[in-house]
Amino acid sequence: MQKFIFSRESDVHTLLNFIARKLTVSKKKAKELLDERLVFVNKRRVWIASYRLREGDVVEILTRETKPQKFQKNTILFQDNHYLIVSKPPDIVTNGPESLESKLREYFKDNRIRAVHRLDKDTSGAVIFATTRDAFERIKELFKKNLIEKVYRVIVKGGVGKKTFTIDTPIHGQKAVTHARLVKKGKVASYLEVNIETGRTHQIRIHLASAGYPVIGETEYDRRPVEHPLLRKIRRQMLHAYQLSFIHPYTQKAVSVTADIPGDFSHCLKTVGLAE
Repeated sequence: MQKFIFSRESDVHTLLNFIARKLTVSKKKAKELLDERLVFVNKRRVWIASYRLREGDVVEILTRETKPQKFQKNTILFQDNHYLIVSKPPDIVTNGPESLESKLREYFKDNRIRAVHRLDKDTSGAVIFATTRDAFERIKELFKKNLIEKVYRVIVKGGVGKKTFTIDTPIHGQKAVTHARLVKKGKVASYLEVNIETGRTHQIRIHLASAGYPVIGETEYDRRPVEHPLLRKIRRQMLHAYQLSFIHPYTQKAVSVTADIPGDFSHCLKTVGLAE
């Protein structure tokens, strides 16, 4: 992490220009750092290029890590003639250009492979892909009927005082139910296992932030200063799709998979004293 203090002596007032000058990089590179949420101003994560700096503002820039996103066969959790369940790494989108879906199509040389649901770019864990149109439609019905059991692991700010709790606040006028179980409580953070009955966009992040326990690394639903210096080094939201369970639409047999906790998630657990 690099730290700079803005003074009036500089004729550069926007955050983008300040970063470009201090790091002696192009504005394009500086914008990439902002887009990747690697910049803090006075302990608050800021990604607005035109943000106006004031005298005395402390700008911190995290070290950029480049990670290859090559698909690896050992990330396959389940495979048959109808479905692939894959453990998605962080920092890659589920579908679209340069996505996990496109890498699977390339690896298996099969353009029919299609993501049934999505995880945020920063969220890791189990994702289901269909290998035929009929398979896609059949399992999509299970999602619509809430017949896919989804369990997440999440690291949140604060010491959670309850062993279990449920949040059922509607999201955008739609029913949303989130159940949480305390795995381990620490001084600055807590480790939770979360089961969601519904699948609203950003449901876990919204619900936990509303309960006063925002996900560590959260940038959209928690804008408060990140006081703990070690937490400012966390580059993504600490949310992991840990388990998926459902009855196979073709075989009628139970399918249950578990996606191993990724390295950066484990490192965060150690950082906040929650390692199991």
